[in-house]
Amino acid sequence: MPVTFSPDPQRRLGLGDVQPSFFLTPARSTGWIWGAGPALQFPTATSNELGTGKWSAGPTGALVYSDRDSPWFAGILITQLWSFAGAPRTAVNQTSTEVDLSYNFESGWYIQTDPTITYDWSATPRQALILPVGIDVGKVTKIGGQDISFQLGAYDALKSPAGIAQWIIRAQITFLFPR
Repeated sequence: MPVTFSPDPQRRLGLGDVQPSFFLTPARSTGWIWGAGPALQFPTATSNELGTGKWSAGPTGALVYSDRDSPWFAGILITQLWSFAGAPRTAVNQTSTEVDLSYNFESGWYIQTDPTITYDWSATPRQALILPVGIDVGKVTKIGGQDISFQLGAYDALKSPAGIAQWIIRAQITFLFPR
């Protein structure tokens, strides 16, 4: 559940749109793992500035490298969303590409870069691309028998439309369930 703070143009703190993805993957795989399936977006944002106001759906696919004997993790996730219902606002026609490269230390700490690059096909070409660059630092720990990852990161937009925040600070808590 995304909680978002937007300082400009008006200060907003609230929930963003929820965007679950579902993947079919091979039953057995080692090293490289692929998956494909549907992605959905629900208009759960608590203000217009924090979400699209649209119900959206589309395909998603991922390719991930994960080896238990290696400290490296790499992956790419590509999602295309089109709106099909919702508030009378601009239609959603957006491609997002998330590239993840992580290095995991034996102590449970990790560093990664995980920018989400987006292209809005409804916008003019000059206003369509968001291209962030940055880094996250995190720690996986156990609380009451549950593995949890705490993460903090900062990203700067190398390219972004006018009116969009130039930088992002991301804090994330993830509950981990072993396979």
